[in-house]
Amino acid sequence: MNLGVLSNENLNPQTFWSMMAPPLLEQLALKNNAKLISPPPIASQNLGEWRRVLQSVRSADTLFWMQVAARPEISISLASFLAGFARRSAFVVDAWRSSHTKIGLMTLAQGLDPCFVGVRQGCLELKKRFPSARFEWMPFGADTDVFDAQPGERSIFCYSMGRRHEPLHQALLRYCSDRGLNYLHSSNGEVRDRAELGRRVGSSQYFLVTPPDISDPARAEGYSPLVQRYVEGLSAGARLVGVLPKSGEYEMLLPLDAMLQVAPDGSDLAAKLDTDRGNPDARLAVERARIFVREHHSYAKRAEQIYTRLTTGQPIDFEQMHVLNQA
Repeated sequence: MNLGVLSNENLNPQTFWSMMAPPLLEQLALKNNAKLISPPPIASQNLGEWRRVLQSVRSADTLFWMQVAARPEISISLASFLAGFARRSAFVVDAWRSSHTKIGLMTLAQGLDPCFVGVRQGCLELKKRFPSARFEWMPFGADTDVFDAQPGERSIFCYSMGRRHEPLHQALLRYCSDRGLNYLHSSNGEVRDRAELGRRVGSSQYFLVTPPDISDPARAEGYSPLVQRYVEGLSAGARLVGVLPKSGEYEMLLPLDAMLQVAPDGSDLAAKLDTDRGNPDARLAVERARIFVREHHSYAKRAEQIYTRLTTGQPIDFEQMHVLNQA
């Protein structure tokens, strides 16, 4: 297999995209001893770059890219078109219900083989609606080079990153204010530097997590998936505090004892945190989870799994991860 990995790094990607696409695509390209193919915007001044893109995609017999929902950027689509009869595969990040028709039709039209889907509930529904398409679940991972434990004492008591559920956020503000603890929080896109985000999580004792149906119910459309924030926190050695996704993915993939579960409204947060802070087994559970996550849920591991799937044709059985998780 001569794999061409298409990247949108030249197309002004959003901040959240930089947390997943570069570590996955770069590692996947390394599996094939190839460079990323990064199409520029479609403009007359970029004709020279487009000639190089054409040469690269025409030398590949398989293409892979990532897209947010129904389709990638126009430049990625054009690069795929220029590849002619190459096999195509993609990873769909946001497979929310309102996008299913477009995702299914585009998957069939492009002959994606397979189309990996990050939202397991969305993947299962897409399989039912489009049985002739090849949809496969691919859980989100973590960039373990960025999200790692920092040396020394963890100076931040708790960190909240990106979208958050306001009742839990307010409960944490009160808890930390009453006890003189450092609660650091940033909104989605406020901190654009990946390394800085990694340092913050890696310096935190606790990391606040909630599924999208809690923090952004309109966007989640009834789904409650495991998002990468859970994996990033554990990879950095922070103890998770928050709400489990309802999908069951966390229990399937990650150790339950590495997370302190609290009510979404924060009503029991203070009592549970007071108890948890005095529990020596909690820190041990997090360290075990950190090692497990970095071995099985890094984006380097996901790249290896995608490459193996593309070369062997054998679907990845993430159901078996539950066995590893309980070992």
